[in-house]
Amino acid sequence: MKDTSQRLLKAPKSAIRELFDLALGRSDVISLGIGQPDFNTPEPVIEGNINALKKNITMYAPTRGVPELLELIEDKLSKVNKINVNWKDNIIVTNGASQAITLAFASIFNPGDEIIICSPNFVSYFYCTSFFGVKVVEVERNIDFSPNFKKIRKAITNKTKAILINSPNNPTGHALSPKELNELIDIIIEYDLYLITDEVYENYIYDGLKHVSPASLDGMFERTVTVNAMSKLFSATGFRLGFVVASKEIIDLMEKYHQYTIAGTNHAAQYGYIEALKMGIDFFKEIWESFNKRRNLVYDRLSKIGFELVKPKGAFYVMPSTKKYNLTGSEFSQTLMKEQAVAVVPGGIFGSFSDHMIRISYATEIEKLKEAMNRIEKFIQKS
Repeated sequence: MKDTSQRLLKAPKSAIRELFDLALGRSDVISLGIGQPDFNTPEPVIEGNINALKKNITMYAPTRGVPELLELIEDKLSKVNKINVNWKDNIIVTNGASQAITLAFASIFNPGDEIIICSPNFVSYFYCTSFFGVKVVEVERNIDFSPNFKKIRKAITNKTKAILINSPNNPTGHALSPKELNELIDIIIEYDLYLITDEVYENYIYDGLKHVSPASLDGMFERTVTVNAMSKLFSATGFRLGFVVASKEIIDLMEKYHQYTIAGTNHAAQYGYIEALKMGIDFFKEIWESFNKRRNLVYDRLSKIGFELVKPKGAFYVMPSTKKYNLTGSEFSQTLMKEQAVAVVPGGIFGSFSDHMIRISYATEIEKLKEAMNRIEKFIQKS
């Protein structure tokens, strides 16, 4: 038989999914690996989906999305993100933020182009680019997980097409400060690059920081591809609904790729998203307070146990170092699971500079977090 796809062969299976497999069948496992909120999807969102199904809305959806949903996204972008767009030209609904990222790569890049990614960063960014023949150039973050702009400048070549950011960030928890964002934009404009910005954690931001969408700033809309989704704010990861905001030229290209690969997104689920956007986000205040409490708990406990770590400014992850325990993140993760039934994600899957780290998600109820911290402490004491 002839060879199958070399690009897919070179991409590893998801280590996060492998972690879930290890936990299957074990009732004693506390998972700190899952990247999804633990609160229930709001009832209006569920009802919106159910009502659509009852009305037999099961046919193909419009390729770019249901017009009512697109109009509501336009309104949200204007009021919340200060991005003024036309829903007919500048937005496309996607199968989650993951497909939105794929559409960004498909519409911007040609084989041989380069993309700069600060590392560690979300695992999908590294491998999806390879499917389009794009070279990832990793730039190691500073010790506090902020971008190293000096290294970013040095990494730019005549093949560099774009820089990708995810702020607040998975897996580090870093959120860009206004100064950092301005410095990044200076680089984007100076070198005539695109900026791909993944903003799915925009509501999970702490310590008085405010999320700013780069596309809202002067000179940035035409060169920015903004990715977002309903999944984190509305705890609806299984709805698989996201969206992209970009120039008409880019959205038109995305529509072509979307037509021939996916054809459209879940029609009925879009009516759930419509009800979500009608709700506003007042419901999220109590949830945010809970996540902030969890963040402080996990950071304080890990610090007292003896881990070297940076307090996250956003999202719901923390990334401690395992170096002082003479264990790689993979060794730590596997042994912790076997001995204490706590699932954490090895840091090495998030890039070339995090082999001696682990990612912990604190999107878990407080009592389970406390128990997980107790088990981690026992594990460290035995090491």
